[in-house]
Amino acid sequence: MNSRLTKLAQEKTGAQLQTMTKESLQWLMAKIANLKRTSNIASDLSKEKSRQVNQFKLGGLYFYYYDAKTKKELPYWDKFPLVLVLEKYPDGFLGLNLHYLPLNYRIMFMEKLMPYAVLNEDGDIRRIKITYDILNSARRYKEFQPCLKRYLNSHIKSRILVVQPDEWDIALFLPIQQFMKARPEKVWKESVDQIRKS
Repeated sequence: MNSRLTKLAQEKTGAQLQTMTKESLQWLMAKIANLKRTSNIASDLSKEKSRQVNQFKLGGLYFYYYDAKTKKELPYWDKFPLVLVLEKYPDGFLGLNLHYLPLNYRIMFMEKLMPYAVLNEDGDIRRIKITYDILNSARRYKEFQPCLKRYLNSHIKSRILVVQPDEWDIALFLPIQQFMKARPEKVWKESVDQIRKS
């Protein structure tokens, strides 16, 4: 995964990335459109035994619809996050919403996390075993800062879509962030500013 994502980030032109994005959208848009229809998503997920519905696992990557509790106070927030779960609590979890990073930063950050990947017997990635303490203690992971978010289970407004590790590279490219109260370009600029200042 590492070399392929690096190559894409470095070699693809803007037009080529846009083409890839359109192709990637076809892969997932039907599932996204039906996330709020319990019967549809349950039927789809039931065909893939490795998917988990309605529960998060540490180090897994997930999509879901979210209604921020403090949305009136927030300058902006993502209604459809792509989250890597770091810690679980009785009422929710701490995670990294990768949508807060522009594409090139998103790819580079995921590559930095790959040494923490937990593999199965076949050598395939199962999850990423990373913690907040590890991220916060090393400057090389500073991209995590704008992504770090606390989510409440009671404010999740859809079924949970688990992104399998062999789908992660595609999911990273999907332009499906739904920032409320701000355009993506503004969010990404502020994220990059925060990273550069740290």
